[in-house]
Amino acid sequence: MSLTMKLQKPGEVAPKLRLSLNKGSRFLVELFWDSSHDLDAHALLAVNDGNGAKISSFEQVLSTYNSKKTSAQGVLETNADGSFSTPCQTLTHSGDSRNGTAQDIDEVITVDGSKIPAGVNEIPIFVTIHNSATSGLSFSKVVRAGIRIKDESGKVLGEYELSSEFARFNAVQMGSLICGSGGWEFATVGNGFSGDFNSVLEHFS
Repeated sequence: MSLTMKLQKPGEVAPKLRLSLNKGSRFLVELFWDSSHDLDAHALLAVNDGNGAKISSFEQVLSTYNSKKTSAQGVLETNADGSFSTPCQTLTHSGDSRNGTAQDIDEVITVDGSKIPAGVNEIPIFVTIHNSATSGLSFSKVVRAGIRIKDESGKVLGEYELSSEFARFNAVQMGSLICGSGGWEFATVGNGFSGDFNSVLEHFS
């Protein structure tokens, strides 16, 4: 199914997609876009105690900006194939893609629920435009950006594309994978940010 996300309004509850009753399930979150801009997919291993998702260390941040290969201050080791993972191996990033026109799927985050650390119950998923804070780029210039969620068999569970409401932003929280007593759900969020990736991290730390 294909859904167009709307910006979240105060007091509204984000719609949820039920994914799996098995907490040890694996998922793929695929980022795609069809223009020459450099987009990046990011994910956080967060704890939400009812007051919002929060992180406390860089080991909880899966981002190209946190990979030792692409950042001198990065903490995540990069594998020979260009992929990199959080130390607990819950989240793995396929590697940085700097152009959305070369292939159908540009970046992939793999989520391994069997390795999720104790206490972590939410995985916020973000899309940002590289260097947008200095270049003035926003999603109004990007063609058909979105994410697709699959189970480990490759079955598409949900697809979410950016609507025109995000045109003025350069970073968007597409949603969160939530692991609760009933298993996994994906909640669309649609929070837009203006600034660099550190502006996003400030919201969660």
